[in-house]
Amino acid sequence: MTPLSFIRTVSIMALAALAPLSAYGNDTEATESKTTRKAKKDTKKAVSPVVTAVKKVKKVKGRVNDKADYFIYLYSASWCGPCCKEMPEIVELYKDMKKSGKVDIILFCQDDTLPAAKNFVKRFGIKFLTVMGNDDKVSKVPGHAAPSGIPHCIFVDSAGRRITSGHPGNILSNWKSLTIESEDSEESTEE
Repeated sequence: MTPLSFIRTVSIMALAALAPLSAYGNDTEATESKTTRKAKKDTKKAVSPVVTAVKKVKKVKGRVNDKADYFIYLYSASWCGPCCKEMPEIVELYKDMKKSGKVDIILFCQDDTLPAAKNFVKRFGIKFLTVMGNDDKVSKVPGHAAPSGIPHCIFVDSAGRRITSGHPGNILSNWKSLTIESEDSEESTEE
């Protein structure tokens, strides 16, 4: 055997001997990435009780932002003149809310029928989650309270704890300051 062929043979044997170690290293990397993925999954924000409950209510259209810190429950209907008058402004305000990712609107539509509710949503181009306000499961949504009149809003945190309630114009125009005030009051109670 020539010295050159000897070196080739030894090199090939050395590479073949190291191949299992290299494969083992890949298994370790795969295991580490599985562990990392599991840790990331475990640290994800827990699903809000509001989100869990509202997903069980009869849906008209839209999706709930399951990562929102706050929810505005809007009580409105197609047969309500003041509701219809303010809905275009609410739809516009929602665009900013959606961008923030912190606040989401859930419309509890007070119409009696699903077709009437769907027409209401379509008429105003409502993009936020709309559910039937007359569904029996609505009472299980944390923070929900049947309004004495509409239009009406209830501002809650992700657990459904009521922060404030009242006319939509007052609450919706102050949604940013309400989230800041709520965070400040939480910080002061934690200290």
